[in-house]
Amino acid sequence: MKRMIVYCLILFLLVLAPQAWAGWFGFGGTEKTDEPTTMPSFALVELPAGEDFDSAQLQGKVVLVNFWATWCGPCVAEYPDLMQLHTAYSSKGFTVVGLSMDKSAGSVKRFMEKAGAVYPMLMGNSAISRDFGAGAGLPVSFLIDRQGRIVKKYLGGRPFSEFAGDVELLL
Repeated sequence: MKRMIVYCLILFLLVLAPQAWAGWFGFGGTEKTDEPTTMPSFALVELPAGEDFDSAQLQGKVVLVNFWATWCGPCVAEYPDLMQLHTAYSSKGFTVVGLSMDKSAGSVKRFMEKAGAVYPMLMGNSAISRDFGAGAGLPVSFLIDRQGRIVKKYLGGRPFSEFAGDVELLL
């Protein structure tokens, strides 16, 4: 019985608590940027190989930058939709870029091996989170137009259909 209580508590902390927190504190909305700002430049490590990835590689593309973590239930739930989004629109000049806020690259590599990976996955840090204005909650995504401007910020997980509608407007 104690084991069942522990499992339920873990489930609550990993899946339900972040969603409840989001609702209680107003997290989970979408913000359209009235005056788009330029996406911050960055150079981060791409997984799994550990190679350098420079944001200059994204010039001329529509990009969805997704801040996430393997320990974040809503992030993990959103992941298949992001892979589908990347696959559906990559031939039209679109890409998703994942910025993992995990402490360990090992946990992200294990997640990628298990769940698959079709888009660039980078190790994020507090500096890039601050530069984007991502805040403390996860997941947070930023839609970037072909001119490198942030045009929309998504607070909380989103389904494929919501992202797809916004991406299609920019392609």
